[in-house]
Amino acid sequence: MRSSSLVFSVLSSIWLAFPLVLPLRASAQQVVMSPSEPNTVTPALEPPQNCAACHDGFDESPNRAWEGTMMANAMRDPLFTAALTIANQDIPGIGEFCLRCHTPPGWLLGHCAPGNLSLVTGNDWEGITCDACHRMTQHPDGPLIGNAEYTIFNGYAKTGTFAASESPHEVTQDPFLESAELCGVCHEVTNPLFQDFPIERTYSEWASSAFAVEGETCQDCHFPRKNGFASNHTGIPAREINLHRMVGGNAFIPRVLAGEYPELGRGDAFERTASDAEALLQEAAVVTIDPVEVQRGAPASFEIRVENVSGHKLPSGYPEGRRAWLEVYVRDGSGRELMRSGVYDDATQTLDRSEPQLRTYEARLGSDGVFSYHMVEQNQILFDGRIPPRGFVSRPDLAPVGREYPVQPDGTLAHWDLAPYTFDVPEDVVEPVQVTARLLYQTTTREFVEFLRDANLTDTLGQEMYDLWVAYGQDPPTQMELAVATFPVAAPPVTTLPDDEDEITPHHCGCRSTSGAPLGLLAPLVLAGVASTRRRREA
Repeated sequence: MRSSSLVFSVLSSIWLAFPLVLPLRASAQQVVMSPSEPNTVTPALEPPQNCAACHDGFDESPNRAWEGTMMANAMRDPLFTAALTIANQDIPGIGEFCLRCHTPPGWLLGHCAPGNLSLVTGNDWEGITCDACHRMTQHPDGPLIGNAEYTIFNGYAKTGTFAASESPHEVTQDPFLESAELCGVCHEVTNPLFQDFPIERTYSEWASSAFAVEGETCQDCHFPRKNGFASNHTGIPAREINLHRMVGGNAFIPRVLAGEYPELGRGDAFERTASDAEALLQEAAVVTIDPVEVQRGAPASFEIRVENVSGHKLPSGYPEGRRAWLEVYVRDGSGRELMRSGVYDDATQTLDRSEPQLRTYEARLGSDGVFSYHMVEQNQILFDGRIPPRGFVSRPDLAPVGREYPVQPDGTLAHWDLAPYTFDVPEDVVEPVQVTARLLYQTTTREFVEFLRDANLTDTLGQEMYDLWVAYGQDPPTQMELAVATFPVAAPPVTTLPDDEDEITPHHCGCRSTSGAPLGLLAPLVLAGVASTRRRREA
C-alpha cells in the first residue's frame, strides 16, 4: 500500500525518544508534530551573514568554523536532495518531514510544505543556521527528542553558553545549548509512518551509554572547547568557547561541495571540515590483534579486537550508506599472501559480501524482510552489527541484530568486537607470518548512489549525485585504524621411535619428518630396516 486512511496523532515520548504511531502506514499529510509551527516564529531566523559581521574574521571564529560543516550545507548536500526525491516518490509530500531538519529557516517560513525544493529560497539554503540553535530552547514539557521537534522562541535575543552583556544583542545563558538533548532534537530519527520503527538513534545510543552517566555530552567531542574569542569586537575578553567545527564522519561530501560551490569562497573551510572528519574517525576505534603461534602444515586461528571508543555506536548516523569493516591480509616472510578478507575493489567500488570471513559494522534496514533503500518504507532492521559504546544498556530499538555482543558482569554490552579469522599455514612457509588489519569507513556506497540514480523517476538529482560521486573519486574508504602483528612459526611435533622395537606398528599420522616426507610413507622403510637387523642378530 502506498497510503492509508488511518488517522493518527504523534505523541512525544521522552524516554523512548521517538513518536508513537499506529503500526500501519499513514499518509504524509497525517504526520503532525512540532511545538514551533510554520509562520508562528517572529522574527524569522536570521541569515548567517548577519551573524558573520561580528563572529568572523579571526582565528577559530564561530562563523568561519561553521561555514564548511555539513550543518551549514545540509541543503547543498547532493546526497540528501537526491534521497529527498525518492522519499517523495514513495510517499508524496513526506519530504517535509526531512526538510524540517535540513532547513529550519525554510520550514518555519512554510517553504517546505510541498515536501520538495520548489519553494526553497534565499536563507533556506543555509541549512542549520546560527539562529536555529541559538534561538532553540527546551520545550516547557521537557526535552522533545527526535524528528526535529524544536522549540524556537520569538525575539532577537540569542542563547549562549554564557551571558554577554557587552553584545549589541541580548545574550542569555541557556544550559539547553550545552546539553545532548539539543543535538537529540534532530539526531534521532523515527519513521513517522510506522510504529516505533527506529531509523537513526544516535542520541539514544549516547543516552544508553556510560558517557551519558559520566556527564560527557555530544559537544565534548563535536564542539571541543578552547580558550579564545566569540566575537571580533575589541575589548571582548577571552573565554572558554566551543569551536563550531561540528564534524562527524563525512569527509567526502565537503570536498564535493568545495568543487561545486567555488562562489561561496569556502574552499579552505570545506577542506578543514573534511580533514577534521578524518581525524575524528581515527580517534573513534582501537584495533588490536591477539598474537598466536602458528604451525607449519596446519590451520591457524586468530582474533582481531575492534574497540569502540566513541560515545555512540560505531558507526552511527544514517544507515543507507555509512559502514565500517575490517580489511585483513596475512602474508609470510617472502610476501606470499596466505589469506585476505574485506578487500575493497577500487576498480568496481565493491566490497564482496559473499566472502565468508568478511566483518562489517553497519545497519541494514528493509521492508517486510526484504532489504531496501526506501527510507520512508523501512519497517525492519535486518542486521545491526555496529559496535555499542562503552557501558551500553540495550533496549529493543537499540539492540544488535544478527551479531552478539556479550553481556558484561555489570549488565552492559561489550563495547568491542572479537572478529575471528582462520587460514592455512603451508609447510614451506617463510617466517615470520605477518597480519595487517585496517578498519575502513565509507560515508556512502556505490550501491546506494546507483539506487538514487536508478530509482529516480522524477528529476535529475539522482543522476547528478551519481555524476558527482564519479567525478570526486567515488568516496574511497577512509582508514580509521591500522594494526600489525607478527606470528611466530612453530615446527610440527617430532615423532620419535619407541625404545622397544617389537612395538613398532605401521601408521599413517599425516605428519611430516624432518626431511619433509610424510612419516606415514616412511613407515614401511623403517620396518624393513628393523626386520633386517633382526635377521642379522638371529644369524
